[in-house]
Amino acid sequence: MRFRIRYRYPAPASGPLRLYLMLPADRAGQRTHAARLSQPARELRSETDRTLACFDLAAGSRLELDFELDAAPSFERLPDELEDEVRGLLETALARLEEVGSQEGGEAPLPGGDALALALATLQEAEARGWRGELVLGHLLLTEPSPHVWCRLETPRGGVECDPWFFFILQGAPEHWLAYGLAPEPQAYLAGHEGRRVTWGTAPVPAEFLPCQEAAGGEGERFYFWPDAAWTPNRGFQPTARRELHASETGAFANLKGALDAFRVAAFAGLLLVALGLTRPGGWPLLAYAGYAALLAGVQGRAWTRLLGRPASRVRALEPVLFHAAFLAVVNGWDTVLPQTLFVLAWIYHRVRGLWFRRQGEARRPSRT
Repeated sequence: MRFRIRYRYPAPASGPLRLYLMLPADRAGQRTHAARLSQPARELRSETDRTLACFDLAAGSRLELDFELDAAPSFERLPDELEDEVRGLLETALARLEEVGSQEGGEAPLPGGDALALALATLQEAEARGWRGELVLGHLLLTEPSPHVWCRLETPRGGVECDPWFFFILQGAPEHWLAYGLAPEPQAYLAGHEGRRVTWGTAPVPAEFLPCQEAAGGEGERFYFWPDAAWTPNRGFQPTARRELHASETGAFANLKGALDAFRVAAFAGLLLVALGLTRPGGWPLLAYAGYAALLAGVQGRAWTRLLGRPASRVRALEPVLFHAAFLAVVNGWDTVLPQTLFVLAWIYHRVRGLWFRRQGEARRPSRT
């Protein structure tokens, strides 16, 4: 998958400030190229897992960062013993969060609070077992970038990069990624991710790593950059509420999804007109639906097949079949009330089910900036 990432930070007109920004780097499952900064950094520091730059911005100025991102899944199969250990670690961390009533992230001051709370609990449990670990900060590349965080662990059996949040989410919502043509299993998140994300770096960042240190915090302090933070002499580090971050998917798959969206609009318009008796069944409504169904199969077909092959996901994988059978019955004009009733019931079921999952702790996506 290929994405175009655009970052903008307009400095306030009230006065100058210093902006700290994590710069993306090549790593497993991620390659960046054609990067462009609107101004050079005053200073930057780099190590294996992160590159941090500082910029002095004049009042009313703007910093821009544009780059191309090639992202790919980085799943790997863990040895059975290590997989059991990591799974047990995550389950213990979630249980402790539930005991203190923090399973929804509490009042975490940073974006992506749900995932952050679970990742921090995972690191605490890992440290209790004598493992070393750190957080990885990034954004999920969905309709709009969503802040996210996962863990990198060093175990006696080797290094593991796991995503505790999605490990649990996919057990309750296995079709979470279906719209993007993906159907990873929950255990895949014990060592990897699906590829629709940009990684900024690891956290927290110790004060001694900060560039332009004469303006930064004291010794022993640690900071988060997701991917940025603004520093002013009077207020110290503050979240960058003015930040603009956009991601657009490019390439053949993105074009296919663009065509799918157009056919989806036409198909649902035809469905509505047929249901209201304003146009005859068949004809262009049926052709619009045929195009929509064909493109949908091209985007989601393989992922849907994977869901169908899993006993735990089979019931949900069969739901779209019911929905599309009813859709076809209406636009094709089958002369019976049953298909129309089937469509209405399937539609209501999908809507109620979607609202129910959103009600369950807003678990469908990370909290936003």
